[in-house]
Amino acid sequence: MRQGWLFPALFILLLLTCPFQASAEPGKGAEGTKKEYKVGDPELDVIWVDEQNGKYLPLDRTFQDETGNSVQLKDIIDKPTLLLPVYFHCPNSCTLNLSHLTDAVNRSNFSPGKDFNLIALSFNDGDTPAKAKAAKENYLPLLPKSFPQESWRFLTGSKEDILALTNAIGYRFEQRNDGTFIHPSAVVAVAADGMIIKYVYGNFISGDVDMAISEAQQGIPALSVRRFLDYCFNYAPEKTRAFFTNIKLFVVLGFVCAGGLFFLWLRRKDKKKWEEEEAVHDEHHQTGNKV
Repeated sequence: MRQGWLFPALFILLLLTCPFQASAEPGKGAEGTKKEYKVGDPELDVIWVDEQNGKYLPLDRTFQDETGNSVQLKDIIDKPTLLLPVYFHCPNSCTLNLSHLTDAVNRSNFSPGKDFNLIALSFNDGDTPAKAKAAKENYLPLLPKSFPQESWRFLTGSKEDILALTNAIGYRFEQRNDGTFIHPSAVVAVAADGMIIKYVYGNFISGDVDMAISEAQQGIPALSVRRFLDYCFNYAPEKTRAFFTNIKLFVVLGFVCAGGLFFLWLRRKDKKKWEEEEAVHDEHHQTGNKV
């Protein structure tokens, strides 16, 4: 095999291993039994989000902002927008999500209100503009005084409008008996025309958020890293570890093969040099005999 084909061949082999990895059905454990999810479970970020990159938000849907005014999405999405689904009396992950997004905004290389807007959407149809206002007032002090308050809307709405929007972004949530919700942690970056561009999960690292804003400015849909992994492993943690184990295996194998090829090349080079020296020696010997 030529050296130029070595690493492409190894990469193709790595990709071919993906479909054959064992995977659990979403919402079920390794044995196929029903799995009970907890608030903040990282598996929810993938299993309960069906990315809809390249599709559009229902911009004609109407919501109420924190002041009680009715607004249509098309009126407030006029530039790249970060959409964060939450609910406003959430005692756990929503508070962290809003805090992480606030931190990402503080660290961003883009200017809120100028380069992008933000929307915190409550998926609880029982939330009110008063609750939205109280939630917004909790996070404004964490932002610079120069932060344009109108660039971050806290929205509530009817069940019908909420479902129209959450279904459009492939976002699933479920209310429990105690009134709390099980839901993923995800920010959706949307272009100015309402096209869904990219999803950001986890702690909303500022670099990831800035990348999503940049891609929303360009209007180019992009798959999240987690979703790429999900194609191979449904993002179950043990399968993700298997993915990186495979990468390490093939990297090591690549170095071994490269080393082997280099050794063979050296041997071939030495053999060729020896043959050339023998040929010269034989030629001199034959010339000496003739003399």
